[in-house]
Amino acid sequence: MKVLICFFITIMLLTNYNCANAQNDLANKQPEQMLKEFYTAYNIAWSTHTAPDVHDKRLYFLQKKYCTAQLRNELEKRGGLDQDLLIGRGYTDVEHLKTLTVSKDPANANSYSVSYIHPTMDASYRPNGEEKIVIHVTVVKEGNGFKIASVK
Repeated sequence: MKVLICFFITIMLLTNYNCANAQNDLANKQPEQMLKEFYTAYNIAWSTHTAPDVHDKRLYFLQKKYCTAQLRNELEKRGGLDQDLLIGRGYTDVEHLKTLTVSKDPANANSYSVSYIHPTMDASYRPNGEEKIVIHVTVVKEGNGFKIASVK
């Protein structure tokens, strides 16, 4: 009987341990998933040709949804959409979004690297190659989700 009780206690402990690890793994993936969602939507908004006011409203909506208020204020002070630090120096299109990767920076807590390939253009706005964009972001928990707190 004692063996049976020990067996059940061991199973219960292992089950709780595995559930806790699964929850931790899920929590660790949430910031990465949020960043993928944001950068996909944000780059699609940049690459979609719409009227300027519609374009700007879409981008500001995404910033409000995915960025902290402090970061949005900083972005506005640095030139708003004219100097958009969230996308680095470029933009991408739907085809190039296949190259989007998000990885956790093991050296810095809450830090991630977002990278993707974007098409480059010459002075006449004709495609002339590709370039890799790497953006370093810090993510914080806010409410029930995560938001981008800083961009480097």
